[in-house]
Amino acid sequence: MFGPEGWCRSCGTPSLEQHGSLTLRSAELSPLPAAWVPNWRFDTICLEASVADRLDQEFRMKLREVAWQGNQPGLAMQMVIPTMSSRWFDPEELRDRAEERHGLAGAMCAQCGVWRWMPMTFGLLPPLRMAEEWCDFDVIASPEWFGDGCQAFRQVLVRRPLAEAIAAANSKDFEGRAALERA
Repeated sequence: MFGPEGWCRSCGTPSLEQHGSLTLRSAELSPLPAAWVPNWRFDTICLEASVADRLDQEFRMKLREVAWQGNQPGLAMQMVIPTMSSRWFDPEELRDRAEERHGLAGAMCAQCGVWRWMPMTFGLLPPLRMAEEWCDFDVIASPEWFGDGCQAFRQVLVRRPLAEAIAAANSKDFEGRAALERA
């Protein structure tokens, strides 16, 4: 996804934008679900090709083909989710909530210098600080990084119609949360 030097081996945070395909092991996905989140990339959404084709016609999103190790269980696409530049959360309020939940707010990686907030479910986060730059996208990612250990992820927001379409494709794995009333 990010090339051999495109992510921190200490904390798992990418150091540049994705430029290659997400590679998955085929043994873990048989049969291929209509929509899923890889169990190690919490800010990534994958779609079976026919679902991706349909959603690509209806929504503003960028897709990239998934690469497979081993036998290919089917054609799949990854939604490439753009990172917004303006902060989503008030840093002081985020610090308070993270400390309340985990006893510490987060940590700066000694190797790459990226600050990662401790992981929290969306319901525990402070209110969103919306920005105009969000208007042109149906799916976006926060500039804030979260995680612990070697896992790093961004918060992801999906506009309601796209979220409902993804949930309809795989209601077992996806649930909608009304974080934004504006669609």
